[in-house]
Formats: sequence, C-alpha cells, structure tokens
Amino acid sequence: MWVYAKAAIIVVLTISLFVGGWKANGWRLEAQAAEVLRLELRAELERRVKADADRLSLQVKLSDAEAKVGTGVKVVTKTIREYIHDAPDCRVSNPVSNGLRDLRAGVMPTAAAQPATSRAAP
Repeated sequence: MWVYAKAAIIVVLTISLFVGGWKANGWRLEAQAAEVLRLELRAELERRVKADADRLSLQVKLSDAEAKVGTGVKVVTKTIREYIHDAPDCRVSNPVSNGLRDLRAGVMPTAAAQPATSRAAP
C-alpha cells in the first residue's frame, strides 16, 4: 500500500510540475508580447509627437509667408500711392492722345507714312 501511495504522490508531483511549467511558460510569453506592444506604443507616440512638431513648424512657416505676402502688397500699394503723382505737366498732347485712344478702340491710323529725308547719313 505504501508503494501505491508513493507512486501516486510521484505522479501527482510530476503532473503538477508539468502544469506549473506550462503556466509559467505562458506567463513568460505574455510578458514578451506585452514588452513588444509597449515598445510599439512608445514608437507610435514618438512618431505622433514628431508629426505634431513638424506640423507646427510648417504652420509657423506658412504664417510667416502669409505675413510677408500681406506686407509686400501693402508696400507695393504704398509705393504706388507715394511715387505716382497726377500732375498736369505730364499730359500727353492732343494729337497723340487721340491716336492712342483710336488704337485702343481698334481703329487703325490712316495717315500716310512720311519719307525719312531728315535722317542723317552715318
């Protein structure tokens, strides 16, 4: 009877060691998977932080460019208002202005070409 009890104890210990090892191996594999997932999550967070930083730097560059465009337009407008004067001294004579007005309207001049007799010889 002692032999059967001894054999039963050995079988129970062997089965419990086998099940315990199986369970411990499962925990080890789950810990490895958790470590891999943690590293992937860290990489994803770093990628998102970098993408946000890049987006913000591009937004700053875009804002600077928009500000430069706005000030460039203002400077051009100011320059035109500052240096273009409507002075009567610069008026075009009446025959020239009439010719320009006719050309704008699409009317071709009908005046005959004058000979180039006043040109000096080289």
